[in-house]
Amino acid sequence: MNVDLRSYLNKLREKGELLEIGEEINLRYEMTAIFREVSGEQGGPAILFKNIHSHPQKSVAGNLLASRRKMALALGCDVDELRDTYLKKRFNSFDPVLWEGPAPVQENVIDRKPDLLSLIPAPLFHQGDSGHYLTAGALISRDHLTGEQNIGIHRMQLLDKNLMTVFLSNPPLSEYHREAEREGRSLPVAVALGLHPAEMMAAAVPLKKGMKSKMHLAGGLAGRPLPLVKAKTVDILVPALAEIVLEGELLPNVRKPDGPFGESSGYYFHAESPVIEVKTVTFRNEPILSLIPPWGIDTETIISTFSGAELWQELSRLIPGVLDVAFLPGALTFQGVVKVAETLSMQEIRRLIHLALNLDQRLKHVIIVDEDVDIYNPREVLWALATRFQGSRDLVSLEGMKGYVIDPSTENGEGTKMGFDATARPEGPYSDRFRKVALPQEALLKAQAIIEKARHHH
Repeated sequence: MNVDLRSYLNKLREKGELLEIGEEINLRYEMTAIFREVSGEQGGPAILFKNIHSHPQKSVAGNLLASRRKMALALGCDVDELRDTYLKKRFNSFDPVLWEGPAPVQENVIDRKPDLLSLIPAPLFHQGDSGHYLTAGALISRDHLTGEQNIGIHRMQLLDKNLMTVFLSNPPLSEYHREAEREGRSLPVAVALGLHPAEMMAAAVPLKKGMKSKMHLAGGLAGRPLPLVKAKTVDILVPALAEIVLEGELLPNVRKPDGPFGESSGYYFHAESPVIEVKTVTFRNEPILSLIPPWGIDTETIISTFSGAELWQELSRLIPGVLDVAFLPGALTFQGVVKVAETLSMQEIRRLIHLALNLDQRLKHVIIVDEDVDIYNPREVLWALATRFQGSRDLVSLEGMKGYVIDPSTENGEGTKMGFDATARPEGPYSDRFRKVALPQEALLKAQAIIEKARHHH
């Protein structure tokens, strides 16, 4: 069976993690409202909208990675193996392979002045947005010098007919475009929509030393080589199992208003952005557009999975007592939580706070907790902060640090970073003073079995 968005939706279906909506949905705001209603603290189910007003035979899927459980499903592992699986797969990447025969994504081809708004069920996400946006479009282009293809997630606004803006903030694609502009030439591009979530994840990860390309990483994370096919009208290889591909070019020295758009930061953002002219649209029969709800939980799950793994790896090399890294939900991965061994002294914890806040640009606050705290349960993290932290003794405050670009509270790009030592020092977490209430393991296992049985019986 092919590993693609459809196989992933089937997996979600089997696990009871997919909510399928057959009622007619209007593209104006209704999807975002539904994502918000189902999300809750744990991320809620993924959603498949099967009946979209004025878009017959097309579906939209979202909330696909809105929990660690769904991320584990996408990477083919258990939740508690997420970090190590990501780190292992990151360097065990595969060379992409060429698809044999006609590719599913090219079952339908429209190559005469495609009208994007009538072809693609892109929603209007929030009140005040300037237009319909694609939030999970993987932009693909080629390095002019090496011929190496790369891929990144960039948001796009559908303008009239076959034009769209693209927000090009991140390398390497922003560099390819800058180079093309310097030479006054347009840059051939393709946009893949409806990828397997592991491939989406790969497109979102910043390239690190030792990674070949995001095309290789996409294969590694999905657990098989990425199948590619030659695009119809541009010199680019595109994912053969994507749902929709847009082919075209990034025009040189053209800018159009992009936004306001309600971003993943929870605030509106606008820019003057480059423009893609789409020449050809290819798509599967009954295509499924996937999207990432802005200010939803997916973005956070994606970033916290790879950032948490990379940060843990860097910190544990420097301080062996670092056991795990997570992020508090809702804080845009600005608030990290680091779990440490009880043997770590207060001085080493200070050093750890300084290291963490300097290593990860996004980190604004870091909370250090003991090994008895479940760092993936915000209630336990806040409990440790409430009962093991005293501001006069345990707070580290670093002023004049480089702030993160999407944080509106920074002044001239500068901000204050803070570290909270919420460990049970000096006695430690197993002392009479700080011993957490506990249950024997066999009681917990039996409880799980009883509940599982009751659910099935029900």
